[in-house]
Amino acid sequence: MKLIHFNYDNKENVGILDDNDNIKILDVKDFDELINKYSLNDLIALNKNIKNTIKRSNIKPLPFISNSKYDLICAGMNYYSHKEECINEGVDKKDRKASVYFSKRATNIITSGDFIDRHSDITKECDYEGELGVILYKDLYKPTKEEIFDSIFGYVIINDVSARDLQRMHEQYYFAKSLDTYTVMSEVLVTKDTFNGYPDLNIKTYINDELRQNDSTSNMIYSIEDMLEELSSGITLKSGTILSTGTPSGVGMGFNPKKYLNNGDRIRIEIENIGLLDNICK
Repeated sequence: MKLIHFNYDNKENVGILDDNDNIKILDVKDFDELINKYSLNDLIALNKNIKNTIKRSNIKPLPFISNSKYDLICAGMNYYSHKEECINEGVDKKDRKASVYFSKRATNIITSGDFIDRHSDITKECDYEGELGVILYKDLYKPTKEEIFDSIFGYVIINDVSARDLQRMHEQYYFAKSLDTYTVMSEVLVTKDTFNGYPDLNIKTYINDELRQNDSTSNMIYSIEDMLEELSSGITLKSGTILSTGTPSGVGMGFNPKKYLNNGDRIRIEIENIGLLDNICK
């Protein structure tokens, strides 16, 4: 099932999106209200029973979670192909034996159709990273395998925009990845029941129609289950936690010469069975 967050008739809404871009409006305004009011089984039943719809073309999309209570948790160098890019750039090492996590400020999340501010006054190396995002709707702490999967609500598309020169300058990721508009999230979330277990999805990123990233989530070094299990072994992952699972090769930093984002560049990130994240830089 696909859910969508949007503004319609000057009102914030969540709805169920069908394959013909028709939306069944639910009586909630955002993710928090949604999970407090409905279970996944409730939503499945509503999808069968609601008859009135509106067209997707008549709404203004909003990021599925507009204002997170928590910073995003991000996985770094989590695809084999991107790890090689990072080794070549001197930002990862061949003998690393553990996953890499960092946080990303999520107080100014944008979605498709919004402009990405490159912040060209403070960075000259604005880069893109197409990623699969995982959203939890149950708290998770020292879980069983079954509890890990049960805690997942669904999946979104994320662009983990990054200022590479600020990363090098500060020798860490937080500031470089947390500039306003540097967290981009799809308006659409696909609920976990859509897939048979953890999803294996193709992920592509186009810059001005040039295909830059093309990989599968099956090529992550650490799986969704592995990462959630490790993180929740010592941290209570609260309902509403967002995990961005890493990006494949093909980021601007990985090219010679580099291919960083410029004014007017269009970034399209497609993830199979979820949809499209489409933005322009300014």
